[in-house]
Formats: sequence, C-alpha cells, structure tokens
Amino acid sequence: SSPARLVCPSVRWRRGSFGSERAKVRDAIADGVGGFILFGGNRSAVAALTADLRTRAHRGLLLGSDLERGAGQQIRGLTELPPPAALGYLNDLDATARAGRVTAIEARSVGLNWIFAPVCDLDVEPQNPIVQTRSFGADPAHVGAHAAAWISACQNEGVLACAKHYPGHGRTTTDSHEGVPVVDAPVAGGQRGEAKPLGMGVAGGG
Repeated sequence: SSPARLVCPSVRWRRGSFGSERAKVRDAIADGVGGFILFGGNRSAVAALTADLRTRAHRGLLLGSDLERGAGQQIRGLTELPPPAALGYLNDLDATARAGRVTAIEARSVGLNWIFAPVCDLDVEPQNPIVQTRSFGADPAHVGAHAAAWISACQNEGVLACAKHYPGHGRTTTDSHEGVPVVDAPVAGGQRGEAKPLGMGVAGGG
C-alpha cells in the first residue's frame, strides 16, 4: 500500500467554513492519505465534511479529532465535558467511562471514527505548559485506571481511542507544539512509572 496511508493531514475551520482547505483535501485524497484530523467547525458542517471525504476517497478513512474534553471541545453544537483533571479529582471510574462513551457517541454522529484522547501523561511538573488539566493526575495507577475506563467505554461505541503522549511528556517544560521536549530522567527510573498508564490504557487493566 502507499506510504501516504500513514499520513493524516489537518483540516481546519477558518472564517466560518472548511472551504480554504478544499485544494489540500483534494490533493491529499489523490495522494492516498489514510485520513484526516479535523479542527473546529459546527455539527452540520463536520458531518457534511466527513461524508464528503468518504465519498471522494472511495476507501475507508481514519477521521479523527482532539476531543479530550468531549466532542464539544472542537465541534460547536456538541457536548463539552469537564477536563480530565476534574474527572481524576472526582475519582469515579463510572463517570470517566460515561465521559468516554458520550464523547464517542457524539463523535460518531458527525462521522468521526478516531478520537485523539485520552491523555495518559502524569501531571508532575508545575512548569509544564501543555499537560496540566489534560491529565487525570500524578499517580501512575490512578491515571492508568481512568485512561483504561475512558478507552474501554469509547471503543465499546465503535470509535478508536488514542492513549497519548510519549512517556515523560508530563515532566517536560517545553510545549511540544513549539519545540522538542527533552526529559532528563533515566528510563529505568521515572519514565518507567510514567509509561505505566499507557500500558494500562492500552491493555484495559493491570
């Protein structure tokens, strides 16, 4: 298959439409990309866009979005939920699972089949500019349990989840959107604990 299948370009809502992305979308589909990541829009526009992308592609596409706080985080007209930090503080795994389920149902209703959530990073660095309230907390077992509950509920609704980010990102002081974070910790030490939530989230336990 084409190497382009490994690529998912962004499609962004600008000035009230996705229209400015038309040429990029056309070329990306022709190149055989595997899907797209969507930013912004409203409920009807996103549903129309995802249907159009599938029609144009004549193949299965991964259509995802960052929905850590529910589908309303990106898409107007859908539900925005409390951040993971609030769910972690509440420490009710049933509530976390309901958040994952509602997010998946609403994502699927507008044609999205991949949610780039939950964040499995540990909130252990006060100067971290990018994780903070996106994390369920600082304890590996606690974060892993909530991530596993969220992922299981999401994927039970037929929508892919994504345990992120690379272990140790919660310890960094650089925004990974603006630079390359470096973790100055031995893999056999701190990072091993920070990898635990990712394993629990992917495996659904243990």
